[in-house]
Amino acid sequence: MSTIRAIVSLLPLLAPLVSSAPSSLTLTLSDIYYHSSKVYSTPAHLATYGGDIAFNVTSSDSAVPGIARCSARGLHLNDFFYGELDYTCETVLSNVVTNFTFSTPNSMFTINQTWTEDGNSYLAQGNGAADLDCERTFWQNDNWTMGQLYSTETVDCEPAKLVITPTVSEI
Repeated sequence: MSTIRAIVSLLPLLAPLVSSAPSSLTLTLSDIYYHSSKVYSTPAHLATYGGDIAFNVTSSDSAVPGIARCSARGLHLNDFFYGELDYTCETVLSNVVTNFTFSTPNSMFTINQTWTEDGNSYLAQGNGAADLDCERTFWQNDNWTMGQLYSTETVDCEPAKLVITPTVSEI
């Protein structure tokens, strides 16, 4: 019994070591939209190309109300996004910053969100792969002559959703 009393007497000393960071936070990426296109003006000349990703982020933490609107344009050949560039999302809250990366080959998102709550600052970091249902459309002008388009390729994905359970730390 004295061991239990000793442990209980130490609990107030251990309390400051326990982080006050939210423990069951989720970040929901909704209305994920992906589109890309390539247009060749000749068999050897890629005239225009690019990929677009857009989605909304909501947090399950009541200290982070509202929606962060995220979007980016990727211009790397062939898959446009490779997860190495950070993009900043738009939000109306001054105490919240949301950043993301996206990689087209594996549909992988990384999300970083910082916010201030009760005078403390937090960082949520997480990643996950979205299940994107995409349709590729290819057209080629078999009777191509100079001055005409040679081919087009587009990829359009159905809106998707991804829920990420990030690691949260006080910063």
